[in-house]
Amino acid sequence: MTIRSNPPGAQVYIDKYEIGRTPCSVGFVYYGKREFKLVKDGFETLTTAKMIFPPWYEYIGIDLISENFSPFEIRDERTFDFQLIPMQVVGPQQLIDRGENLRQATRAEGLAIPPPSSPPGSVTLPRNFVPAPSGGYPPPPGSFPLPPPAGPTQPQPGFAQPQPGPVPPRNRYPLPAPQ
Repeated sequence: MTIRSNPPGAQVYIDKYEIGRTPCSVGFVYYGKREFKLVKDGFETLTTAKMIFPPWYEYIGIDLISENFSPFEIRDERTFDFQLIPMQVVGPQQLIDRGENLRQATRAEGLAIPPPSSPPGSVTLPRNFVPAPSGGYPPPPGSFPLPPPAGPTQPQPGFAQPQPGPVPPRNRYPLPAPQ
């Protein structure tokens, strides 16, 4: 399999494995869908999937004859040519406009994003926000508030209570006593 690109010198990855720089050749064992990725500075990264179909002499039944009784070696060579597109330089105003469009889209979805005139670090809260009496956030709808923590726990009758003092280490496989 030979991979070429225009312009040459792009880094080639096939099925997420690095192959080399174009033009390059690599052997392949099986047919099927392969993912090609070409990366080059100053050009957009090209990722595409190509289906590599077997030739007629590799179909089941015919392959037995073509591989075992052919008097000469059969080689299946494939060449893939890719055209890389130069990277588009985005102007600062176009970048700002894209950011504003994204901000408007997220506001339409109900996400809280501070407007550009807000001081750094501030957050815009939704209109239906109601602070909890403790100053924290209110519990989510449908949840039940937790009861206040109880005082010191009292020993329950019928249960063994921990004894004060050091706890001896548990050893699953005790060592024999020294003699």
